Amino acid sequence: MVKSSPLSKGGAVAKQPRRGVFGAGFIFFLMLVIAGGLTIGAIGLFAPTRLALVQEHTLSVLHGGIADTSEVIYVDNCVQVEGADSPQAITRTRRIVTYRDGTMLEIVFSGPATSTNAQC
Repeated sequence: MVKSSPLSKGGAVAKQPRRGVFGAGFIFFLMLVIAGGLTIGAIGLFAPTRLALVQEHTLSVLHGGIADTSEVIYVDNCVQVEGADSPQAITRTRRIVTYRDGTMLEIVFSGPATSTNAQC
């Protein structure tokens, strides 16, 4: 046997379904953060000089801006590579960034070995 009883206050209450912490907006934000991290990782892997520029400008926010930047490219060493008829030069790029508060950042990149006609 089924018993029926009157509802309180004379009507039914329809509750909105609760949304969890992992809503569509949060998942979209999480995907953007992951995509940004992968992009920065790829830039660091395939173009480290571009990543260094991003880091320099990020640090400039903390140090009051960039006061001066100097960059020198020079041949560091020559090596004889098997199968190559001429010596291979290894270049270095040395970048020094001076910030407005007096701090300095020095970054050195080594280039790939390339053919040269210089006497080593």
